[in-house]
Amino acid sequence: MNLSGSSLINSGNTPLEQVLDQSQIWQDQRLPDHQQALLSSGFTSLDTQLPGGGWQAGQVCEVYHQGLEAGELSLILPALASLSQQPKWILWVAPPAIPYAPTLTLAGVRLKHILVVHPKSYQEAIWCLEEGLRSGHCSAVLGWLHESHERHVQRLQLAASDTNSHCWLWPHTGFDPGNSPATLRLGIKRLQADVFQVELFKRRGCWPSQPFEVALASARK
Repeated sequence: MNLSGSSLINSGNTPLEQVLDQSQIWQDQRLPDHQQALLSSGFTSLDTQLPGGGWQAGQVCEVYHQGLEAGELSLILPALASLSQQPKWILWVAPPAIPYAPTLTLAGVRLKHILVVHPKSYQEAIWCLEEGLRSGHCSAVLGWLHESHERHVQRLQLAASDTNSHCWLWPHTGFDPGNSPATLRLGIKRLQADVFQVELFKRRGCWPSQPFEVALASARK
């Protein structure tokens, strides 16, 4: 397992739990759980469709996309910027490319709170995701999975719920209309350089949505 620290470039073989257990950097500064319960996406058109009006903590969200060029991170950058203000980690597990620091900085994401993990296998990736969620030291956990198994997603959903953390997954298996344990499932498709079509396939307390558009330029600062 290869870990990259908050600089996005330092790497080593430090066990994940040891990194997460360095809690002195945030121990006395945790935000109350009720302040983490709902997080605006930064896009009015998306918030209108999300249950409660934003990203809800304690949920696993599966994002289905067209590949690396689909800008799959664009919809959560405002949320990541907000979460990065907390003294907790934002854990990236198996990203398909090195996170581009200038883009994250421009979006307002504090790089010192980003931890990148490069697991050697699917099993190790799932372990990292669950460990990050259960640790209580991560405001958000992001994962890119080349496999997807219902029992593993169920474990991640339970871990996210237990610690009131945010979790976004990008399965590379393609959308399966079956009963995924993930609370929220959505698809995105690029229509223009800065306009995406979004469809919510599954959302708590609501029927699936019709496709709608999200313009990146409309993001609230």
